[in-house]
Amino acid sequence: MKAIMYHYVQEFDNNLPNFRYLDINNFKKQLDFFEKNFGFVSRKEWNDILFKKKIGDHKGKVILTFDDALRCHFEYIYPELNKRGLWGIFYVPTNPYKKNKLLDVHRIHLLTGAFNGKDLLAILLKLVDEEMMPDKKIDLFREKTYLCQNNYSGITEFKRILNYFVSYKYRENLIDKVSDELGYKFDVKNFYVSKKNLKIMSDNGNLIGSHTVTHPLMSKLNQEEQLFQIKDSFLFLNHMEINSEKTYCHPYGGFHSFNENTIDLLNKEGIEYSFNVENRELEESDLTKSRQYLPRYDCNQFPHGKAS
Repeated sequence: MKAIMYHYVQEFDNNLPNFRYLDINNFKKQLDFFEKNFGFVSRKEWNDILFKKKIGDHKGKVILTFDDALRCHFEYIYPELNKRGLWGIFYVPTNPYKKNKLLDVHRIHLLTGAFNGKDLLAILLKLVDEEMMPDKKIDLFREKTYLCQNNYSGITEFKRILNYFVSYKYRENLIDKVSDELGYKFDVKNFYVSKKNLKIMSDNGNLIGSHTVTHPLMSKLNQEEQLFQIKDSFLFLNHMEINSEKTYCHPYGGFHSFNENTIDLLNKEGIEYSFNVENRELEESDLTKSRQYLPRYDCNQFPHGKAS
């Protein structure tokens, strides 16, 4: 089986000339490719696979997953899935719905979409110092992150510094300072799928799962902080009266992005299964041995999946 991960699927935005996204027409072509070559797992088949812990005749088929509850998921993806009789799992970070505020990870995406990477990195490097980057795993993060992304010059290092290297207690302020220097204003309005539209998607056959509260790198958090990210996200989804299920997806993904505490907490909280990012097939053994870090391919590993 092949689980596929998507983020932004949309059309070109003149306000974000450097933004990386999968064009909706290429998304349609990729779905055609999957249908012709592999076929899709139905929701009932997926439920049976999870319950029986057997893939059976569904080996090689595709399951679709979408991260971050982005507006384009309702405007572009949901109609296309509906038209084709398909479904997906949509993973939601809950803090934007609680605070009406963009997550830092998405503010970084918007900055890198609006401005030249070299300029962004030059501004950021003037603001950071060694005290802000205490993590001992910097070499590991540099080695393991953004390997499948073909970013413009300066973008990869800009994202690594803010998403992986700096302490979270400095990150929000650093992003504020970079955006202020460039005169850029963030607008949370219409960036995420609305609560109403999440419910529509859920009521029409799609699954809604947790993508934590604030989309942190869980491996940088202690056990108590991780528990809050997991537990509070599910509590809030339940409060929204969305037909969510006990499924979770690791922010950023990759084995560097979570640790044993994360897996222990997911099991203790009764999370049925979780997705990681690992470019390989989902095997039957994963359903028992790797249930809290099931492998997912990035969509860019298949024809028509390259970012525009």
